[in-house]
Amino acid sequence: MRNYIPLFLLLALFLNSCDQKQKKSDTPTPQLTSPLKEEEFKLQKMYQKIAAYPTDGNDASLDSLETDNKKFETAFLNCLTKNPESIRYPFDSLKKENIHIVISKDSLFKIYSWDTSEGGTMVDFTNLFQYQSGNSVQAKLINDTGSEDDYIPFYSEIFTLKNGAKTYYLAVSNGIYSSKDASQSIAVFSIENNQLKKETKLFKTKEGFEDVLQIDFDFFSVVDRPERPLQLIKYDNQKKQLYLPVVTEEGSVTKDFTIYTFTGQYFEVK
Repeated sequence: MRNYIPLFLLLALFLNSCDQKQKKSDTPTPQLTSPLKEEEFKLQKMYQKIAAYPTDGNDASLDSLETDNKKFETAFLNCLTKNPESIRYPFDSLKKENIHIVISKDSLFKIYSWDTSEGGTMVDFTNLFQYQSGNSVQAKLINDTGSEDDYIPFYSEIFTLKNGAKTYYLAVSNGIYSSKDASQSIAVFSIENNQLKKETKLFKTKEGFEDVLQIDFDFFSVVDRPERPLQLIKYDNQKKQLYLPVVTEEGSVTKDFTIYTFTGQYFEVK
């Protein structure tokens, strides 16, 4: 005689099985958090406080802002120093706070730039340079030039130039002096003997060798360009040529360029 399982019992067993699967799917997958992710979150919160400071010129607020900037600089520098793998970490949360982060094509040179909120229409920036030499990764804070006349810009791009066994890093920087007056510059760095070195004889001009090429312009002449930061200075990696826009006496950026070609020793206008 055959044994039959009642239909209601089969249905109960099926529903119980579905319920167990649902419970498993509802169980959240544990999220692994790296020390860098935690550090990034702390830095983000610190910078949000800096960016939110009132701009009413109150002395007490300015003193507190300066203190918070020092804390942020120290925390950021310590984060990079303690975590050498940070040179390849994206810090996406900081980018969302308008902290500029650019890295060379070979991932050996990286620059972090941010607005300290201590300036007015002349925006005040601080930079962290991070670089790798062999297995050593180092970080260097740049927040003072040592001269009242020198301005600290923010960096927006790094071009990489290979010349034999040597690598040059062409770093594009930007100055904001008022709502109208701005600049874009390019300087050259290299990594030698575990040190970051600024090259001083890579640009040959009519006046002699220069360590920086710069254009000063009226921001309103390029305000309609879609890209931010502005990409006025261009580099052709194949031809090893730098393109600097020609600027009129009134400060308007034109569609023409002055072209500097790398000769194997330096850049010059051919």
